[in-house]
Amino acid sequence: MKIKLTYHTSPFRFTGILLVLFLISIKGLPQYEHKLLSSNIIIEGKVHYGFIYAQHLEMELFNAHFPSFELTVEKLTFGKHRWEREYNYPLIGLTMLYTGLGKNPALGSAFALMPCINFPLFKNNRLTGGFRFALGLGYLTKHFDRLENYKNLAIGSHLNAAVNLMLEARYRVSSFLTFTAGISLQHFSNGSLKLPNFGLNVPMINFGVAIRPLKPNQNIGDRFFAPTEAYAAVIHKTLEFNIGGLVGYKNMQAVYGQNFLVFHLFENTFFRISNKSKAGFGLDFSYDLSQIKVLEKNGNPVDNNIKIIRPGINGAYQLVISRVGVIINLGYYLGGAETSNGPFYEKFAFQYNFSKDLFATVMLKVHWGRADYIGWGLGYKFDVKYGRKIIR
Repeated sequence: MKIKLTYHTSPFRFTGILLVLFLISIKGLPQYEHKLLSSNIIIEGKVHYGFIYAQHLEMELFNAHFPSFELTVEKLTFGKHRWEREYNYPLIGLTMLYTGLGKNPALGSAFALMPCINFPLFKNNRLTGGFRFALGLGYLTKHFDRLENYKNLAIGSHLNAAVNLMLEARYRVSSFLTFTAGISLQHFSNGSLKLPNFGLNVPMINFGVAIRPLKPNQNIGDRFFAPTEAYAAVIHKTLEFNIGGLVGYKNMQAVYGQNFLVFHLFENTFFRISNKSKAGFGLDFSYDLSQIKVLEKNGNPVDNNIKIIRPGINGAYQLVISRVGVIINLGYYLGGAETSNGPFYEKFAFQYNFSKDLFATVMLKVHWGRADYIGWGLGYKFDVKYGRKIIR
């Protein structure tokens, strides 16, 4: 027996088929009781309803209200790692989203596959309120083409980054059933890897049902055991210095008929404000070859490429999740040739520390909500001790 899904298959039916097939597949699985095995898997379905937010005048062409559908496989953490305890035992998982984007023939439909993490902000016996962050890949069935789809000024590529931010409430009816509701923002963008790139922003409300298909493992509890004896420790205060460089790429064939590289050097200085976060300041230099074309178009020819180097100073914040750091910088340019981007900028980066001293990073640079470019790079970090504190 074959199930044929065509382009016109109802999203309700498609989501239902996936859920039924999954439940059938797990029906014969044992109800794990061994203390080394976890049955903390949760299956969740959501129905969203939202609209496209026209952040630019050109986007008003796509105004529409429409439903979206989501299926998530997630796991309840139980303190196996220290960061799970510090973040109040979040849910981690993988979510799949489909949205018809109002059935606009120029936009088509969108699919997204996003790893996600749901941080509880407060909880009691049955009710939990939290914030969910999801980041992954999105696929749009239509994109800009100057001959065949010139009305799509939103996105210039099929593949895009997909980001979802959600405030959510979860009410546990039983150990197997939970109802959920929330508000969210779904974003699609290619980070200006290919123009145009106004991006798609979709505010939504949602309602969902979460099912725990397997019996909870009673042998799984918090792996952390607090010390019971009196103790004293000397904690040294430190400054953390992060130095690195990135290379970005901007496809501007549709505007200038060529592509450009961007080089970015940065330094962030952090001091720890809690077990979960750090704050500080940063300094960076960007060298964007596309700015030569931008300045020439505005009647300001560049006679020396040094003029397009833009130094900047910024405030920095880092959220620490195990080996991953989520970094936000809000900055101001100190010099360089003026362009339409203005004097302010923002940076959003993910930093993975694969050793004590070395890290890899991916960064999105933004000017007032408009993506400029995505960069990939490496860096080195070190600590400098400047004081000590005795804890008893």
